[in-house]
Amino acid sequence: MKIAIYARVSTEKQEKQETINSQLDALRSHAAEKNYVISKEYVDEGYSGELLARPGLDNLRDDARNKLFDAVLAHSPDRLSRKFIYLGLVDEEFKKIGIKIIFLNRPDSKESPEENLLTGIQGLIAEYEKAKILERTRRGRLHKVKNGILVGSIPPYGYRYVRGDKDKNIPGHYEVEDKEADSVKLIFDMFVNKKISIRAIARELTRKGVPPRQGFKWHTSSLHRIIRNETYTGITYWNKHYSFETDKHKPNQKYRRTKNTGRKLRPHDQWIAIKLPDDLILINNKTFQIAQQQLKRNSDLSPRNAKRLYLLKGLARCGFCGSPFQGTPCHGKYYYRCGNRHRTFPEPKACRESSMLKADDLEKLVWDTFCDMIRNPKIVLEQVERLQQEAMNQTSTLQQDLDAFDTKLNAVTTEETRLLDAYRENIIDMEQLKTQMAKIKERMAEITNKRQELLNNQEKYKSKLFTKENLTLLCNMLADNLKAYENDTEMKRRILTLAVNSILIEGKTVRIRSMIPARPPEEALLRPQSPDDRPPGKRQDHACKKDPFDYA
Repeated sequence: MKIAIYARVSTEKQEKQETINSQLDALRSHAAEKNYVISKEYVDEGYSGELLARPGLDNLRDDARNKLFDAVLAHSPDRLSRKFIYLGLVDEEFKKIGIKIIFLNRPDSKESPEENLLTGIQGLIAEYEKAKILERTRRGRLHKVKNGILVGSIPPYGYRYVRGDKDKNIPGHYEVEDKEADSVKLIFDMFVNKKISIRAIARELTRKGVPPRQGFKWHTSSLHRIIRNETYTGITYWNKHYSFETDKHKPNQKYRRTKNTGRKLRPHDQWIAIKLPDDLILINNKTFQIAQQQLKRNSDLSPRNAKRLYLLKGLARCGFCGSPFQGTPCHGKYYYRCGNRHRTFPEPKACRESSMLKADDLEKLVWDTFCDMIRNPKIVLEQVERLQQEAMNQTSTLQQDLDAFDTKLNAVTTEETRLLDAYRENIIDMEQLKTQMAKIKERMAEITNKRQELLNNQEKYKSKLFTKENLTLLCNMLADNLKAYENDTEMKRRILTLAVNSILIEGKTVRIRSMIPARPPEEALLRPQSPDDRPPGKRQDHACKKDPFDYA
């Protein structure tokens, strides 16, 4: 009998040192004793039995539908699932396919109501054991913490965790990691005493080659965690967070190893404090409190909390590197600057555009230039004429190609007629007729398909033949309302989003790349105005100087 082997080891089992290899060895030995032929082995290592979505189990179920084996051999029902309902689902699925499940703890069981009842009871017991293990683990950890004993976890940067030794009565504890501890002190000194920003600290540490715990570059998120961590003052907390089940997955993530992947902060009164030995104190309490006050001040002044609506957000881009030009407040004033520095941080930015443009001047320049174009749409109409000429030239070329295909189609039709005449005159027999007619039909189908593609392209170009009347009407409708929108930044942004595709900033030149709507003016104006919902159209470029008092 061909069988498949399925094995699973969860975190709980790993803590008991029951590895996946020992489980597989027991299953292989049993298969050898029974003379079973092992078709394939399916393994889920480190996956919780509470989850049904496991890569090994999914592959097992897929291959079962394809009848690649006659039975599945597993150690016990709780290896398939620790939830009764999931165990019943898998069991029922395999029964419908005609595949038997053999458990190592009941190798000689046969299909009967009593055996089904026993399997169900074992499933319920497995689910109960799971809950009991979790509760015992929680109570055991809580007892240790209340007695001032650290529970094994990932230590903060600057420390390493040393596992306890029960035989020597030594509990688990932290030890100082000298090189990392020096880096922690350097970070607090730069932030508190030298008043260096978080971003500047990340750059400096990366430049000096100071290694973070993971990777090669320092990131602001890692520095924020270090500066906020109270462990460096000699006190750490347990029970700060709780886990919960979430529907949010990482990009392209199909499987999760545990059910509860989300974490939230508990109320502060539920935290359990653990006092650390004095030799683990890296930062004094006064320095730590100053750092927290500085973090709060930085947060209050952060650009993310700015209330200003940037008119050109999402539209302005750097003409040298293509990065978005981002709104940036500085000393109470507002600017636009190239966002390339965010892409390459903490290394130096790779773009040569380093200037900051005053937001009011740049926005006024773009809006005034756009209004001038609307009130005097000469540039737009010139573009319409050019596009009309291009479309007409293209449709003319397509018509010539269509005529050529029509000639080919007529030739094939004539050849078909001659072939039928030859058959009537007994010049060729039925077999020859069938062979030649098949070739003719194939050529005719090929010509017809290519001809239809040309027709579709011709219709596409005809739809792009804009009319000057519609464009003039659109400009007039906008021009009548431009003055009313002068102080309405939100409405101005909606109009620019409708008409402008991008704004390229190239040194001292601002290039506005706009679109000519293909829809009737009324429809274009009534559509929602968002960057992802713009009416289709053709681009046109016109340039103006950055200086609002001297532009073309």
